[in-house]
Amino acid sequence: MRVSLNLTGGDYQHKSRDLSKQVTRNFWPQIQQPNQKARSPYVLVPFYGLKPFVTRSGGADRGMFVNQGILYKVSGTSLFTVASDGTHTDRGTIPGSGRCIFAAVGSQVVITNGAGLVYIWNGTTLVQNTSPNLGTPNSVAVLNSQAIYDAGTGQGFDVSDVGLPGTINGLNNASAESNSDDLLRVYTYRDTLYLMGRETIELWWNSGTGNPPFDKIQGGVLNIGVGAIHSVAETPDYVFILGSDNQVHSITGGTSAVSVPISTPELTAIIAKYTNKSDAIGFTFQLQGQWFYKLTFPTENITWVYPVGGEWFQWGAGTQGRAIANSSVTVFGKVLVADYASANIYELASETYTDNGNAIIRTRDSAVIHSEIFGVPNKEFELVSMELNLETGVGLVSGQGSDPLIAISFSKDNGKTFGTERFLRCGKLGERVTVMTTGLGRYKNLVIRLRVSDPIYWAIFSASIDMDICI
Repeated sequence: MRVSLNLTGGDYQHKSRDLSKQVTRNFWPQIQQPNQKARSPYVLVPFYGLKPFVTRSGGADRGMFVNQGILYKVSGTSLFTVASDGTHTDRGTIPGSGRCIFAAVGSQVVITNGAGLVYIWNGTTLVQNTSPNLGTPNSVAVLNSQAIYDAGTGQGFDVSDVGLPGTINGLNNASAESNSDDLLRVYTYRDTLYLMGRETIELWWNSGTGNPPFDKIQGGVLNIGVGAIHSVAETPDYVFILGSDNQVHSITGGTSAVSVPISTPELTAIIAKYTNKSDAIGFTFQLQGQWFYKLTFPTENITWVYPVGGEWFQWGAGTQGRAIANSSVTVFGKVLVADYASANIYELASETYTDNGNAIIRTRDSAVIHSEIFGVPNKEFELVSMELNLETGVGLVSGQGSDPLIAISFSKDNGKTFGTERFLRCGKLGERVTVMTTGLGRYKNLVIRLRVSDPIYWAIFSASIDMDICI
């Protein structure tokens, strides 16, 4: 019997291995729409690599920000402006080691240092905001040219004078009203102020009257809290956060915001087991028209990526470990990311298949294959041969990848252990080959693992197998 198999898809690890233990790492699982008349409805392609933008010594990344076309970066305890050729200019000291949050009032850049202190770059000088009416904020946001700070403790927030982020009137403070949970992060999106607490998110608007000139939107409460203040990121259509319920949520903008979980129950269960979720770091970026939300858990050393509208997958150069990228900005016509462990900056590039010159190991573990999907439940089957349906003949001219290989291995215990890898040729440049292997053994439950490391463009569609049902 010859049957087709779909080997593609996102990361889907159910608590029951018998149901599913799919792993997708450094592959982007793309779903092709029916009206596109594609060769296959699914395809695995390489996720983007990292091309050096600037390599330099210095402290690790604490955040990047773009304002009026200028790139700002905090590395170690220094604030830098970065030119389009990578030249760094030191603008002063941001003490501490915590991750920073940025906002801008005109040309002035406001920075919280992760330890309750606020600094303002006014275009010529970096100064600390020492207003006696300022608390010890974790975050800053801007709406209508007014800087908004959480108080650091309790439910309060402080609002600056218009155009003066360092000047705070003693009357310009208020508190979240709906619940007694602490306010952890202030955030603005589509002319709406989001007061993100441990258990709820309140929506406020700029009424233009009163002290401060903000009022709560009637009915504007989302019954989720923020689980990590640095997980918050946005696209033109959504705000993404890790919720206090261990789910990742997308929030629609405006005064009638709605929250929708986008993490699968299986991913939520994985996140719930992490020992530390509050240090999660999220950012968004767009490449080739597709928006992505990336969420790293530094303590757990893992990175998850959500292609908006698609399926989650893991990102990290090796077989395990987090992605290098710690912050992201779009500037100089590039998507730039900062190295979490150094002062380096890289360009996230669609035609780059290495991370800073280092090989990327890409892995896909299939769904469990069993006789029931062939219409004969609870039977063993003999796997006679397998042919992979992928693009061949895309090897490089020379070096690693000039004769690309794909490694395939098989698991009889639902992905707990895999047999010895078989390496199959995928064709030198312009060489069309059949990617096939035979003599594969007897199974009741089968998981297929594909792994590649050659720095080429991979397009993996599906597989076909010859198999016999055992009596």
